[in-house]
Amino acid sequence: MVYQYPKGEFRFPLIPDGQKQAETKPALHKTPIPRQKPRAHSKNAEAPKFEKKRPFRPTDVPSPVFAFQKRPSRFEFNVTKEPESSDVIEELVAVVEPMQEEVESEFVAALEVESEPVVLEEIEEISPVVEEEEIMQQEEIPATPQRIELIHEAPKPEKIEQPEPSTPPKTRIPFNVMMVNQDKQHVEQKRAIVEEPIIATGEEPEIAPVFPTEQHLREDASGYYFPSLNLLKPPVFENEDAEWLAFQEELLNETLENFNVSAKVVNVTQGPAVTRFEVQPEKGVKVSKITNLTDDIKLSLAAKDIRIEAPIPGKSTIGIEIPNETSRPVMLSEIMNSQAFQTSKSPLTAALGLDISGMPIVTDLQTMPHGLIAGATGSGKSVCINSLLISLLYKATPDELKLLLIDPKMVELAPYNRIPHLVSPVITDAKAATAALKWAVEEMERRYQLFSHAGVRNMEKFNEYSSHPEHSGEKLPYILIIIDELADLMMVAPNDVEEAISRIAQKARACGIHMIVATQRPSVDVITGLIKANIPTRVSFSVSSQIDSRTIIDTGGAEKLLGKGDMLFLPSGSSKPVRLQGTYVGDQEIDAVIAHVRNQAEPNYLFKQEELLEREIAKEAEDDLFDEACDFVLAQNGASTSLLQRHFRIGYNRAARLMEALEKHSIVSETNGSKPRDVIITREQLEKVRDN
Repeated sequence: MVYQYPKGEFRFPLIPDGQKQAETKPALHKTPIPRQKPRAHSKNAEAPKFEKKRPFRPTDVPSPVFAFQKRPSRFEFNVTKEPESSDVIEELVAVVEPMQEEVESEFVAALEVESEPVVLEEIEEISPVVEEEEIMQQEEIPATPQRIELIHEAPKPEKIEQPEPSTPPKTRIPFNVMMVNQDKQHVEQKRAIVEEPIIATGEEPEIAPVFPTEQHLREDASGYYFPSLNLLKPPVFENEDAEWLAFQEELLNETLENFNVSAKVVNVTQGPAVTRFEVQPEKGVKVSKITNLTDDIKLSLAAKDIRIEAPIPGKSTIGIEIPNETSRPVMLSEIMNSQAFQTSKSPLTAALGLDISGMPIVTDLQTMPHGLIAGATGSGKSVCINSLLISLLYKATPDELKLLLIDPKMVELAPYNRIPHLVSPVITDAKAATAALKWAVEEMERRYQLFSHAGVRNMEKFNEYSSHPEHSGEKLPYILIIIDELADLMMVAPNDVEEAISRIAQKARACGIHMIVATQRPSVDVITGLIKANIPTRVSFSVSSQIDSRTIIDTGGAEKLLGKGDMLFLPSGSSKPVRLQGTYVGDQEIDAVIAHVRNQAEPNYLFKQEELLEREIAKEAEDDLFDEACDFVLAQNGASTSLLQRHFRIGYNRAARLMEALEKHSIVSETNGSKPRDVIITREQLEKVRDN
């Protein structure tokens, strides 16, 4: 086999190194295609020209039956009308003439008068008819007022015909001057004003007051006028936001469904500041399953804070309280104008606020009988105290109630100075406050001694006993002690203050002495167990922690309050607190009421703050062993500091102070070196000194 190999003559094709010429492609020439714009957007389209300042003219549309001829008039009901007398027409002309200027301004175009007179269906609604003139004549109208004539013709009596289905008759009155029902009402109102006889007496009409003036006219037997409710600001009312309530209810139901809780909202109650949704769980659902969803419900509803009351006392539902979008203030006048406050006969009735359902809540200090108010700074304690005081001034006379006000802050209760209800001026010194509490304890003991001699049990019976002609005695008033800041007093003299408050709270109710204590530091060292045990009624405003809430009302919940008067009220004998929106009273209202009360009588103080301070200093300077030391040195016929130390078993400092007091009262002589001091007074002289 022979193989033939290539001889190597094959040459690969070589590409020449010449310049490359770009291939020319035919250019795409776009020919403009004219587009036709719609006539509505065409610039050359002729816009309709509207005539300005021309009255409207109804155009005649040719009828397919009557063409441009006059159509026969048809009426739904042809009612016979009796012709009226000329007196009615004269009255109508007299009524329309004062309204000429208003008619000219309201009706620009005149009505065209046809050959037949225009008679309206109702006689009282006769409108002026004016002939229609040309446009050029209207522009040349002189400035003199025109007289509007009434054209009235009584129609001939016709028989009542059955209604025929027909189209409404064509009217010749343009639509822009037709009198609709609303215009007729305005004309009737103006006509009624014109027809009413006005008697020029020169006196302005009396404006009805916001509140009834019966309260201002109420007078006590002693000539004391109670303040008027008009001195207070009127209440503020707002409508319920139904859309927001429905939206929140839907969100709450959806949240419970998402967490597999078989419960639904059955009732919604909107209060002044919060709204309560009553959730009813199905059978077999634990209450804790809903209460554990507090944070989840707050997240779903995007609420500031919520409070769950499980269950609501007296109901088989769980209350979920959510803040409103906008809260309304509860004015003091709203509570004082309520039936609950007006019908109360007790002179110690005080206003508190509104509950969630909108019911006014008042309290009687006789059944209270002592109260504790606590809360953080700015939560509404001082406003609550002012509301209590103002409401008491509307109920009690100076002969029925005396006030002992203790204000270590010096500014909150200062406006109440110089009112006739005060026992003393407002006490601002801590030492004087301690002495005032001791005075209250002494007054309590004195009253019980009077009750014992009279053989009565309480103050009401004693006043009845004293008012009897056979028994001449004093009529005892109620005494209310208000302490605005207890923490300040507890820092100065904790033992004395706690002892005095405890004694008053334990046994002062029957003798007509009541006490309200307020503090912004609800700690255990301020509100001790002894004070809490003797003060059953408590009011808690917003606090910072659950521990403070338990200190005040023995349960949690006050840490979730909103502030600004939102409170939990725990009445005496109740185990669960009630949520209230406290009343608000402004400085102007307080000043107005106090100014009225000051004008009624002058204050009759039993003591003053300076006298209490002097008495307290004198008690501190005088030792309890002074009388015994006097008898001892007279018996020994000599005195020395070491002798007093050994006999009375006291320290050197106290014995030295006793020796200085004996020397000051001229009982012993001055120092005689190391020898004992001489006694320079006899027994008879000592008795005279004690009597003085």
